[in-house]
This record gives sequence, structure tokens and C-alpha cells, in this order.
Amino acid sequence: MILVWVLVGYCGVPMIGFIGYGILNPAELARITGFPPGSPFQTFTSWALLGIALASMLALRFRGTYLIGPAIAWAVFFVGATAIHFGQYGHAGALTHTNMLLILATHGLISVIILAGLGMSGVWRGEGRTREDAQG
Repeated sequence: MILVWVLVGYCGVPMIGFIGYGILNPAELARITGFPPGSPFQTFTSWALLGIALASMLALRFRGTYLIGPAIAWAVFFVGATAIHFGQYGHAGALTHTNMLLILATHGLISVIILAGLGMSGVWRGEGRTREDAQG
């Protein structure tokens, strides 16, 4: 259940809002993310993130092995985002303890929680229950 809450509550609803806002306001998204405003990469990334955020929202309806897809996609995304942010601070200035903790809390730790939740869910062993299994 923790995995579903993280997928929907952290990777789904907030990311749909953030990316939806970014698609409508590319200059503001560029300021926040550091991408050039309106660049093809920014646009592609926005639509890709919107897609995996919507896939995360489907965790409310589907359980079992369905959760593997959005969980792996977000875990890889957040590991990459952690590495990118650490690299940015290395080039743009000092990586302070506060910045490091913020990056780890909002990106690195989320990857750990997602992967731990996926491991505890039992879907790897065929034990993950679907909503239909739980009801009947």
C-alpha cells in the first residue's frame, strides 16, 4: 500500500500538476528546471513525465504486477535526477549539506522508498494481489 501512496501521492498528482503547469508555461518551467525555454528536449521531457505520472495514477485502479512499470520508471528517473543535481552543484557552486539533504530527501530517498515498496509488495514472487484478488 505504501508503494501505491508514493506512486499516486508523490509521483502522480503533484507531477501532473507540475508538468501540466510547465507545458502551459514553458518559460517558468525552464526557470525551475534549467532547460532552455521551449527547447525540444524540455517539451519531450515534459510530455514523458506527464505520461509516467498518469501511469502512476492508474495504480489506484490496478495492483499486482502493473505496479512494476511505473515504480521502475520513477525509481530510475529519481536516481538520475539525484545524480544530475549533484553534478549541477559541482559545476555551479558548492554542494552544501543543506542542498545535499534536500536532493536526497526529494529524489534519492523516493527511489529507495519506491524500490523497497516494490520489493515488499510481493509482485516479484507472484504474491502481489490485484484489487480483484483482494475483493473476492
